[in-house]
Amino acid sequence: MNDQTSSPWWHNSRNQTIAIGLLVAVMLFVVFALPNLVSPVQLDSKELTKDAPPATSAKTPDSPFADAQLARERKQAQEILGQVLQLQDQLEGQKIDQWGAQAYQTALDTAATGDELYRQREFSLAQENYRSTLTQLQQLKQSAEAALEQQLQTGQTALIEKDSSAATHAFTLALAIDPNNDIAQAGIESAKALDDILALLRKGRVEEKTNHWNDALASYQQALNLDSRSAIAQEAHATLKAKIRERDFTEAMSQAYKALDQQDFSAAKAAFKRAGDIKPGETSVALGLQQVDSQSIHTAIQTKIQAASKAEAEEQWQLANNLYIEVLATDSTVVDAVVGKLRTDARAALEKKAQTLLANKLALNTPENLANAQTTLAELEALGKVGARTVTQRESLRRLIEQVEIPRQVLLQSDNLTQVTIYHVGRIGAFDEHTLALKPGKYVAVGIRPGYRDVREEFVVELDANSVVVSVRCTEKIALGG
Repeated sequence: MNDQTSSPWWHNSRNQTIAIGLLVAVMLFVVFALPNLVSPVQLDSKELTKDAPPATSAKTPDSPFADAQLARERKQAQEILGQVLQLQDQLEGQKIDQWGAQAYQTALDTAATGDELYRQREFSLAQENYRSTLTQLQQLKQSAEAALEQQLQTGQTALIEKDSSAATHAFTLALAIDPNNDIAQAGIESAKALDDILALLRKGRVEEKTNHWNDALASYQQALNLDSRSAIAQEAHATLKAKIRERDFTEAMSQAYKALDQQDFSAAKAAFKRAGDIKPGETSVALGLQQVDSQSIHTAIQTKIQAASKAEAEEQWQLANNLYIEVLATDSTVVDAVVGKLRTDARAALEKKAQTLLANKLALNTPENLANAQTTLAELEALGKVGARTVTQRESLRRLIEQVEIPRQVLLQSDNLTQVTIYHVGRIGAFDEHTLALKPGKYVAVGIRPGYRDVREEFVVELDANSVVVSVRCTEKIALGG
């Protein structure tokens, strides 16, 4: 049917429509106008009889009504034919011969039959064939959507199968059916980039196999930059990215557990958190962090328990007691800490009392403080076998008690005019010199003399003093009326 010499007269192009119109006008002129313009020719009846073939029937009289009917049928056939031609142009613009060739040829054959009937002046039958042709073409027009989907699917399949030529052909045909189709336009662009993308993917696979994963990922990213819709580039990039993610996660977890085994809890926690950043919400990361907290607390407790035990061995009772208290603040169920605290409570208190007494030796000159010291000494002696530190404290306290019980000589000097009193000792009166025997400690001497300002003298009788000299005199007069 593509041979123009054998095609129906209406079939080939829109320009032929003009020719058809002219032909129709000529036919109408010949049928209706020309008979009125030409005068009938008078022929001799003999000549007519001589040349005419033998008559088989009577002469058909003029039939104006029949002629009008034929003219109307011819006009209707031409109107239908015009619709056929218009629809034909649309379908050929949509490359109908590439997606509906067989059905299209059937429609053209039907139209050709209509042409034959038209030439035989069977206009009514020609109409039927033209109308059938129009119906077939309309059905083809309606099937264009399905053809479009088929070509789009074919193009996508070709892209997946890495056939850029087939993809280009399918999407080009899809654009012929629907020039504004976004999928087809994108498919054309993908097909153009496909060969370059395949080259980058091959390069990336080589890099991936040689464990140059970051380089491979960069190659896959370049492929995606060429066509972000490329399914094969997306898959390659996503797969390798997942492998890198898994590798980095495994490395971080391995580093975390290695640090945990070495009790480097800070490094372990940092590594677990790094793994959590790679895989947010990963259960194993949460469990690892819990393990870090648990082991770090356990290690801290054990460290303090060991330090407390060492402090006990060194008789640093208060230090040991403080460490046990810190452990119990963290975990009140640690038995060693509970028992250790009970054990060191009394020893720490006794040690504190002994240290206080030894630090304030001169305070033992009062009966209360002396009694407290004697009680403390008795408690230390009741401990039985003790360490060197406690022995030293006990002996130091015993010597202190013995020393504070030995009076020291104190020489008081005055002017025989001042009345002298020593607090907690008694009133001595006026004298030039007076000797007393006082236990080591702190004392206050007060002097009073009429007309003079009172004086107050504080003095200390040291443990190692042999004698102490104290002068008490009122020498500052008080002005009269002052």
